[in-house]
Amino acid sequence: MKALQIRSLWLPALAFLALAGNAAAQNTSPAALNSLEVRQLVGHAGPSDQARLSGHFTALAERYAAEAKRHTSMAQDTVGNPSRNLTAGASAHCKRLAELNSESATAARELANYHQKLATGAPATAPTSGARLEEGGGAPAPTDHELDALAAKASTPADHQDLENYFLALAKRYTADSKDHAAMAQTYRASSRLAGAGVHCDRLVELLRKAGIEAAGAATMHNTLAGTDR
Repeated sequence: MKALQIRSLWLPALAFLALAGNAAAQNTSPAALNSLEVRQLVGHAGPSDQARLSGHFTALAERYAAEAKRHTSMAQDTVGNPSRNLTAGASAHCKRLAELNSESATAARELANYHQKLATGAPATAPTSGARLEEGGGAPAPTDHELDALAAKASTPADHQDLENYFLALAKRYTADSKDHAAMAQTYRASSRLAGAGVHCDRLVELLRKAGIEAAGAATMHNTLAGTDR
């Protein structure tokens, strides 16, 4: 019963966070790039490319800073929750999230300054904490339209490397999802009332595993094409 109470308290909060995330995605700064664009521009040396990257990382730093502020506030608000089972754990998670958000904001600002210096021709040393962000971390995934356009025009090694990275990430997600559903199937089977749902999870596991194999195959194909289209 306590677990059910905790879950009922968290569900509205999770729904709110999902809506907030969607709203944030819809209100993305015009300066923000998608993950493919970040990886493309990092490999270029033009001043305009560096300026775009600087703008992207500035927007990213602002987003992380806003999230840090939000999670700090949530940590404080959670302390007043009447459920003792929820208070300590939820507050600790929110505080840790705020700390990680602040660290990400700092790393993004350092990258923004670094690329701004490159854009103006000033000497610059790459920050040691920015590798993940320069690989597209924190940036939104490309839209369906952007992927369609890339698939339609892919002809250079860079184009194929971008598509390879996309399919590798997709294969990884499908594999992780299949493991999650396999675990869910076992949970369902432990309950005589919900055992039938385990069959549906088994089907999802099978489909997701096959999808992961197909995505990995597409990544391999683009890896090959990246080496031949030179």
